[in-house]
Amino acid sequence: MVLLFYLTAAVIWDFTTFRIPNYFIFFGLILGASLLPFRGYGIQEILLGCLCPVVFLYPLFCMGAFGAGDIKLFAVTGLFLGGLNIYLAAVSFAAGGVLSLFQMLSDRSLIPRLVCFYSYLAGCIHERKFMTYPSYSPQKKKNQIHFTAAVMIGYLMLCAWKECL
Repeated sequence: MVLLFYLTAAVIWDFTTFRIPNYFIFFGLILGASLLPFRGYGIQEILLGCLCPVVFLYPLFCMGAFGAGDIKLFAVTGLFLGGLNIYLAAVSFAAGGVLSLFQMLSDRSLIPRLVCFYSYLAGCIHERKFMTYPSYSPQKKKNQIHFTAAVMIGYLMLCAWKECL
């Protein structure tokens, strides 16, 4: 229940400012760490939950396709969920894909964005390295979704699957 309130605050913050401030992340880490004795997770499960999403999502951050605040948010959820955080990341990415699709359909940019993505992939293959993903829109904020909403949806789906963690 604590994580649900924390994620709700993160979603509100993200929708308001398009950022998740470091002090909010720090508060979540302190909160999650203080609840660890009640969770019963071992150190390996906590490290798996906190570090795996960070390690695997870091390349997306380097490409410019993912925000640092979203990655740090997964570190916080890892303290609460342990190894289940891997499932949260997977379900959140699926939810983020659906949210992105709805956004592209609503602003009629699906085809141009697919062309942009194809050009990006072709450039990466040609250069044989990952490059920074180009912004489709000159208004960068219009080009993004609030991934915290996808994390919240993912958490609610995970709760339904695991009968309210």
